[in-house]
Amino acid sequence: MPRPNPAQPGGRHYAISLCWLAAGLGVEAWAVHRWIASPGVPSLTDIAMHAAGSVLLAEGLRRALPLNYQQPVLGSLLVLFLLLFLLPGIALIGLLLAVVPALYLAAPARIRAWQTLDLPSLPYRPLTPPSADSIAMREGLTSVLSFSESPMARQEAILACRHLPPRQAIGLLRLGLADPTDDVRLLAYSMLSGFERELDERIQRLTATRDQHGDPYGHHAEALAMLNWEYDYLHLAQGSTAHFYLTQALTEIDTAIRRANSAHRQLLRGRLCLALKAFDSAEAAFTQCALLGMHDDDLAAYRAELAFQTRRYDDMREQLARLSPSAAQHPVLHPLMEYWR
Repeated sequence: MPRPNPAQPGGRHYAISLCWLAAGLGVEAWAVHRWIASPGVPSLTDIAMHAAGSVLLAEGLRRALPLNYQQPVLGSLLVLFLLLFLLPGIALIGLLLAVVPALYLAAPARIRAWQTLDLPSLPYRPLTPPSADSIAMREGLTSVLSFSESPMARQEAILACRHLPPRQAIGLLRLGLADPTDDVRLLAYSMLSGFERELDERIQRLTATRDQHGDPYGHHAEALAMLNWEYDYLHLAQGSTAHFYLTQALTEIDTAIRRANSAHRQLLRGRLCLALKAFDSAEAAFTQCALLGMHDDDLAAYRAELAFQTRRYDDMREQLARLSPSAAQHPVLHPLMEYWR
């Protein structure tokens, strides 16, 4: 269905225009009747009635014009009034038969040079969960981002990342950064920036709180270590930037350990050293965890990872054997246990 042209008045405007024209013709007809009844020089009353009829006709003609010619109101009325007042009869016929149709035909409708698209669903709008038969549910978000030819489907896949754990979502968002469509890339970049901005704000607030109230037991330092570590854990930072945040996290956890040592703080230190490839320091931290009473179910998997990275495979099997049967059935560890058994 063709859309109405906003430059042309609708049927209601034409009806109002006809009312003004009918009123003006009535006043002009009465003025002519008075002049015919009393021929000669028109009286002031006849001239006033002609002027009133010209005003009514001018308003009717103005409302019949295309909308962009109806403004300014005073200027349009003045031009039409002068024509109708100075050229009675002839001006009205000329305007109705020549000027008004010519104005409508002066700017013919042209084919649009662009395509009208629906506004895509953006993050600030409420999201609806995908239906069970949607492409995202059938093939997964990674497949949609990698192989779907529809920019809208890839954009919806990026939006669906808001409902995933951050570590999974960030991997998919980085995949969206390589999308050939600008809208998909910008949406992925904005969501990644949101993760980074939120993490940076938490670090700044916690640092300000520590500077203001102190940190005698190292709780703030431990929290800052975990927040800095998240840049690497969530893959928000890479390369030298990731190394910087890991070093910052190691400095903070060392501060926390000096103020109050604990097995969980030593475990975090060991994982940070493992990420930094400082294997001797990681082994020392895990040894401290065992001395401080940490259970094998909490420690053995990380010691096995250290043994794997240092290519001590017999030691890795020994560490995995320390896990209890319930811990060995963990969804993440169970495939590993089956492979190395």
